[in-house]
Amino acid sequence: MKTRKIIVPIDLEKPEKKISDFLYPKLSNEGAKFFQVSKEKEWRYGLVILKGGGITENDLFARIVDAKIKIESVDGLLNTLKAYLEKIKEFSIGNIVCIESSNNDAGFKLTKYANRPSVKRNSNLP
Repeated sequence: MKTRKIIVPIDLEKPEKKISDFLYPKLSNEGAKFFQVSKEKEWRYGLVILKGGGITENDLFARIVDAKIKIESVDGLLNTLKAYLEKIKEFSIGNIVCIESSNNDAGFKLTKYANRPSVKRNSNLP
């Protein structure tokens, strides 16, 4: 399954700050959480963006492997990533989403938190 939407980290304190990395869901005994692929950093919120060219669960999996992140179950992670990319389709570009544990088949659900906050631009126009 290929999608052009993906979730990237967003800091609600500094929404203008650009972080060029993807988030992926990580399921554990503590629940479902977003993690940044390259730094394995936990994030509370993510921003839905449009990715040119699209991405599949295998592409996202390859990025996780390239980042040398420990994988407990290859099949489990691939199934989670497939469900994740399917769930992203339900959101609009610019939606801010959060992740939480769920009793559904995927083990998590994505929830819209807000629309992207407006970024104040410094303009010298009269």
